[in-house]
Amino acid sequence: MILQDTTNTIEQIGEVTEQAEFKIKASKKAFTILSGLYSDLPLAIVRELAANALDAHVVAGKRDVPIEIHLPNALEPWLTITDFGTGISHKDIYDIYTTYFESTKTNSNDQIGCLGLGAKSQLAYTDNFTTTSVVDNVKRIYNVFFNANGVPSISLMSQDKTDECNGLSVQIPVKTQDFDKFTNATYRACRFYDVKPNILGGKIDWNIESANLSGSFWQSYNKLNHSVALMGNVAYPIETYQVSYENQDIVRKAGLGIKFNLGELEITPSRESLAYSEFTLKALNDKIELVKSDFVSKVEDTIKNSANLLDAMKALYMLNNQWSFLNSKLISGKVLWNKIDITDPRKSIKAYTPNLLSVSKSTWGRKKYNESGFPSLDNEALWYVDDLTKGGYKRVLNFLRFSSDKISINFVSQSEMNVLINAGFPASIFNKTSDLAPVIPVNRVTGGTKNTRAKGIINTYNIGYQYDKSWDSVKFDLSNGVAPKYFIEKDTDGWGFTPIKIKNKKGDILATIDSKGTINNLIEFFGIKNTEFVMVSKGNAKHLVALGSTPLKDTLENKVVDVDIDDLVFAKKFSRGNIDNIVKNKKFQELSDENEFRVFIEGIKNKMDNLKKFHFFSPYIKFDETKELTFPSKLVELLYASCEAWQVGIDKTLDAAIEINKNK
Repeated sequence: MILQDTTNTIEQIGEVTEQAEFKIKASKKAFTILSGLYSDLPLAIVRELAANALDAHVVAGKRDVPIEIHLPNALEPWLTITDFGTGISHKDIYDIYTTYFESTKTNSNDQIGCLGLGAKSQLAYTDNFTTTSVVDNVKRIYNVFFNANGVPSISLMSQDKTDECNGLSVQIPVKTQDFDKFTNATYRACRFYDVKPNILGGKIDWNIESANLSGSFWQSYNKLNHSVALMGNVAYPIETYQVSYENQDIVRKAGLGIKFNLGELEITPSRESLAYSEFTLKALNDKIELVKSDFVSKVEDTIKNSANLLDAMKALYMLNNQWSFLNSKLISGKVLWNKIDITDPRKSIKAYTPNLLSVSKSTWGRKKYNESGFPSLDNEALWYVDDLTKGGYKRVLNFLRFSSDKISINFVSQSEMNVLINAGFPASIFNKTSDLAPVIPVNRVTGGTKNTRAKGIINTYNIGYQYDKSWDSVKFDLSNGVAPKYFIEKDTDGWGFTPIKIKNKKGDILATIDSKGTINNLIEFFGIKNTEFVMVSKGNAKHLVALGSTPLKDTLENKVVDVDIDDLVFAKKFSRGNIDNIVKNKKFQELSDENEFRVFIEGIKNKMDNLKKFHFFSPYIKFDETKELTFPSKLVELLYASCEAWQVGIDKTLDAAIEINKNK
């Protein structure tokens, strides 16, 4: 990306007798400062490496090919970001990749990078990582680490012929406590990508957020609580009070994602925010003005293209409530649908139906229900017509009693229904009160009261947005006869449920499902989709059982996972990343096939390959990590040192292995 530059003319007063340029001394302190620009390290690492990967695909003409991101888990505790672009030559690895402020991208607005800092961001998190580059059928693996002087260094670990396509892969060891942070960071960094990455080692639901209004260069999101500038797929938060006063409302309330061409805005060195220069502010305000005019046309189109009067009114009501900035500053005059004035939708309906009652369940105070003479235009609101001579309203209240707290019911007479239909309301929205279950009188018996009221609708909860603690409430009509495949019972307090224990053949507890996060991550291992189960209160669970639903707890606890916990301890102690680096080392390749160490390492690698399928629940496995394992020789015990000291330990271990090989 081309950086904005200014040329200053300097006039010196007096004779210049001596002059010197400032320099930067290569030191641990300098590199620590340069690599430590970021306030959110996981997000910065994913953002920078993924941006570099996208740039590589642009250069290679592969814009539509997704990059690949491996998420860390207990069996494979590393983050790997891989592209299938051009790779980096051996010369450029040493001349450019390892040089701060050196970049090949400063003369092009086709690529995101420009500062020569992003590829080094991971050094703020880890003391070492590996970079694998494939160029023209040659695969080179490098180890990046801090040397004895505390200065970042790089060494070539192996070089081999390969049939793999060109590309670059960066692998970073991740601490166990940071697994979820890197998964969340991957979602946040890539959520606005036009071509989403392929995810390995875990899962990310890219569909949890969808735009409800969009234009050619912008989108508006319900769940985005701030507006962002999208430049090169990277999202930069727009600070509301930096833009002009006239544009602050839409920036603050519309949840906008506004696309800018690379180079249109200036950014800070950390790429965490925009640099609000005069150049950037002009570009922001100019484009927001275009969004506003486009936004108005989208609102008008939404209303104009509504299939009926009610949909048009609901659209306007929703827009007015969600975006309160839709006032005279943006939309002036009357709002019409088929020449009908709907500027104030609720007042318009009230004029048609003076006796309408809107009722909802009260969420506070002593009142059970809230009543209003104005209709509810929420999407979940129901319409009922009173077709009974008496008792219709009581049936509505009884129905509401066992329905979701969010439901409102608009109750009208038959004559008022006809007026609304003639005005443009669809007849299909009106339900008959006679179809509701009648109110069964309370039978009083000695010692208490027996209530046998019918229950037609119950409240269930879907897992919803994966990063929210709460679940999404959804009404379920028992009369349809089709129930979810599984259910879990909700605790009376909060969003908890009875923990589900996952065991192996020996009865060892491998994992405990006790939260939304664990259940969302683990069910896929058992081939269950998160759309196949709901949460329900214990009181309503019996209704789902009657329709054929199965408790998810019973289903999962009856499944036996065929894995030995000692194997998991083994895999946990010897990180797959360490094993891979040993196998890739040139010295390892010199060992004979009979060498004791080679046989042992290849056995570990095969065992870890067999354990890969357990990565879904491996982060939640609880076991004694202090447990010591028995090794066949003193040589194998050196493996601990190689895992702890990284490249130095690997070299030391392999030197010993070669020596034993020679002696044999």
